[in-house]
Amino acid sequence: MLHAAQARKLRVTATLDAGMVKALDQAARQHGLSSRSQALEAALAHWLKEQTTRRIEEETEAYYRGQSESERREDREWRELASRAAGLRE
Repeated sequence: MLHAAQARKLRVTATLDAGMVKALDQAARQHGLSSRSQALEAALAHWLKEQTTRRIEEETEAYYRGQSESERREDREWRELASRAAGLRE
């Protein structure tokens, strides 16, 4: 299985605002990256990770908001049991 760094890369073209390019170049220098492509790839990877995290948080929140009272009570009971088992509560 190839790692992301070893995978074949595709060339894409993007049109960016001059200020964005300047910030990208500065970020590349600050992080020791040798090219705009590396900087853009790192920025996109970070953004994608943030989007995934945000989606998971939203789905988790929706799950808990959608619980019935009996499901909330059961969750509370499990938390208390887990806390006691971990020695956090007597």
